[in-house]
Amino acid sequence: MRILVTVKPRMYRETLAVVLHEHRPDAEVMIAPSESLDGEVTRFRPHLLVRHDNDGAGAESLNAIAYRIEVLYSDGMGARINLGGRIWEIKDMCVDDLLAVVDEVEDLVLGERV
Repeated sequence: MRILVTVKPRMYRETLAVVLHEHRPDAEVMIAPSESLDGEVTRFRPHLLVRHDNDGAGAESLNAIAYRIEVLYSDGMGARINLGGRIWEIKDMCVDDLLAVVDEVEDLVLGERV
């Protein structure tokens, strides 16, 4: 599974990548600034995007990724989860929540391949 992390600031991106590498070593994790999202979506073709909710990402890039975690910095560390149109919010998202979403996305991706 491929995960693209574009949250700001850079330290948050790097920290999330370390957590993902440590807990889900089989996942391919790429970090990139949100400004390069369009190009990275085309090159890396992520299954899951972890992004800041108001990073200015274009609809075309977002629509190309069915599974997204949008960190709601304006609301503490809450997050909006979008898994193929099924949307919900998590207040004060923690690492266990992140990993649970990653696992669910992996199951969905594997199901698509069957």
